[in-house]
Amino acid sequence: MQINWPDNLVEEIAYRRCVLFLGAGVSASAKNNEEQSPKKWGEFINDAIDLISTPTEEKLAFIRRMVDQGNYLLALQAIVDSCDPGRYANYLRQNFSRPNFKASKLHEYIKSIDSKIVVTTNFDKIYENLCNEHGYTAANYSETKKILTNLKTTENLIIKAHGTIDDVDSLVFTQKQYNEAKKKYPGFYNILNSLFLTNTVLFLGYSLNDPDINLILELVANSSSSSSPHYVVIKQGIDIEIKKYWQECYNIYPLEYGPEYENFEENILSLHDKVWEYREKKRIP
Repeated sequence: MQINWPDNLVEEIAYRRCVLFLGAGVSASAKNNEEQSPKKWGEFINDAIDLISTPTEEKLAFIRRMVDQGNYLLALQAIVDSCDPGRYANYLRQNFSRPNFKASKLHEYIKSIDSKIVVTTNFDKIYENLCNEHGYTAANYSETKKILTNLKTTENLIIKAHGTIDDVDSLVFTQKQYNEAKKKYPGFYNILNSLFLTNTVLFLGYSLNDPDINLILELVANSSSSSSPHYVVIKQGIDIEIKKYWQECYNIYPLEYGPEYENFEENILSLHDKVWEYREKKRIP
């Protein structure tokens, strides 16, 4: 299934008025020299269970139940609360830093689309490393002044909404860390709220299960018109009732590709080509 990219979305991206939002599905396209890719949520949590110092049947049953329900934040919180913090930090680095994942073609197409603002919940540095050159700035959720300053410049800005693996103490990954970040950095969430309210957002490789982002989308949807939706690129097969819920509650319109995850890349290449055809036609640099 090929995505029939909406003309209005192509125009928004061409004029750099669209925010690209990268989720774990984008990082999953990366590989290291051993052909390994970053673990997905379920695999990461299931392997992390081995970190628990004194696992009980009750705790393991709770974690498995949370994973089955898709409540990964609470599942991971239960693991983190029951293991050595140093061992957990080492586990994070082993999975997101030390494997030395390389950017994929998908990352390259996204970079070449040349969006002014890219927001990501990924705390690996795969996309940042690809953009490690003049004209790009990366800022964490705790650096609100840096974000605001760079929003007013011509430089491309990468916003790390969940922190970076370079500083494991600042990662937003568990339910408790989400709550603490919201209390400590309300300015950052106000910035995200403003970006979502004033720009079209295109979600790539994102599963819409982040409670912070969903809350912002819900608030913004109350002030938005259904004729100006955000978009999420997803693999075909999502239940029609869920898609209806996204549209009604978050004002997000799904763009489906398929049948396999591998078809994601060719669809982003198609978007890339359409955006640059439009820029050439309208003489947009």
